[in-house]
Amino acid sequence: MKHTNIIWFFDVACGFDLRADYLLSSESRQILPRLSATLHTQFPQLSGSGKDYSGFQPCVPPGLLPLLCGELALRGDDDGQIHFNKSTPNVEEPIIFHQLLKSLPRQRFQDVVDRHQGDKRIRTLSCWDQLVALLFAQLTGRQSLRDLVDCFNSQKNCHYHLGTRTISRSSLSDANKNRPSEIFLETFYYLLEQVREQLPNKAANEMVRLIDSTTIDLNLNQYEWAKFRSTKGGIKLHTVYDPNAETPVFFQMTDAKVHDCKALNSLPILPGITYVVDRAYDDYSWYYGLDQQNSIFVGRMKSSACYEVIETLKATGNGILSDEIIRLTSDKARKTCPISLRRVTFLREEDQKVLVFITNDMARTAEEIAALYKQRWQIELFFKWIKQNLKIKRFIGRNENAVWIQILVAMIAYLLLKRAQQSSFSSLSLQQINRLVSVNITSRRSLIDLLHPDSAGYSSPPEAPDQLSMELVYI
Repeated sequence: MKHTNIIWFFDVACGFDLRADYLLSSESRQILPRLSATLHTQFPQLSGSGKDYSGFQPCVPPGLLPLLCGELALRGDDDGQIHFNKSTPNVEEPIIFHQLLKSLPRQRFQDVVDRHQGDKRIRTLSCWDQLVALLFAQLTGRQSLRDLVDCFNSQKNCHYHLGTRTISRSSLSDANKNRPSEIFLETFYYLLEQVREQLPNKAANEMVRLIDSTTIDLNLNQYEWAKFRSTKGGIKLHTVYDPNAETPVFFQMTDAKVHDCKALNSLPILPGITYVVDRAYDDYSWYYGLDQQNSIFVGRMKSSACYEVIETLKATGNGILSDEIIRLTSDKARKTCPISLRRVTFLREEDQKVLVFITNDMARTAEEIAALYKQRWQIELFFKWIKQNLKIKRFIGRNENAVWIQILVAMIAYLLLKRAQQSSFSSLSLQQINRLVSVNITSRRSLIDLLHPDSAGYSSPPEAPDQLSMELVYI
């Protein structure tokens, strides 16, 4: 068999090509089973990281795949040997936007679209076209619908590899107004699962959730449905945030006038999880419901709360002023929360402010409870990040569905950047990655090289150089 460069083959075999308009050659089909068998024989330590599939499914362990696709060429010889060459393959590098979308398989997205009939009776602008265009707007900071369409259509030479086409303002506007938002919500949760799978086991097992909301002001004359005040409109995003994964795990959009406590009924509550909330969520009936589900809560106690001290514990730890076991004594509280609670008083060193926490956690120390509440600052930083770096303060559609879809796509863009950070082992912050992607989104270069500006590229494991210097022989 002639020397055949099949690096391009991995994009099809692993579902990375978004269009998959070409098929594998017969030579590449013959190399595939030999390559898989040889890899698992020569590198048994990698066998646990992937599974051996047949057909067009991944057959190369994911731990080795980035190295193959990033900097190696593959060829098959007549002697039955498969060689790795440390040379750049003669394949044009896909654009950065294409590489970001590899985390979202096209067929997986299309299955969701078909389930919700998103492309039913659609001729010009598919749901995939809509998603790609809106992601382009988020990642490049487009300010309006006209700005988005003009800039997106100017990059028509990149549309084929993205699996999309030129768009029109009217088609995109109608799609944002009428397409099912559930398509983008399911896509968000699919990517969220991909991010969570890459977390260390210890981080994945630390089940802490932060609950808070943020308000986005809107013009009441343009967004009449977004009720807030008499002269101002707005929406509120109620969010459940995972501080270990640094991602939201649930969020809901309501009118800005909806109080935080009223949104608690729609938030998912799971047993065995610690929920950290602000004083706005001080609801005794909700606290009691968490306790009955074997969940833990840490919140701020209102100064007007009526209670009696059952037991005084020893106050130990930096900043701990008191640690008490209490029982609520007001008539309503006795009925809605008839359990013993814990009251911890903490002095914050930065501004000498006294904070009073209320919790049902009797196992953690008072200092650990204070540290848990301190984590709540991470969700505030998350709100600040998305408002500064994503387009959720200015919307390209005015009806409720269009606004909700734009927020969902903004969260999808956030997860795509997070996946790029994880898969490339980049030490750059998400803000730095977002800046680099926005400038180089249509550049034909390696995403790994882009996210490692001060190094030679992919940060491989220590044993990778020795592995790559070995010759794989088919027996």
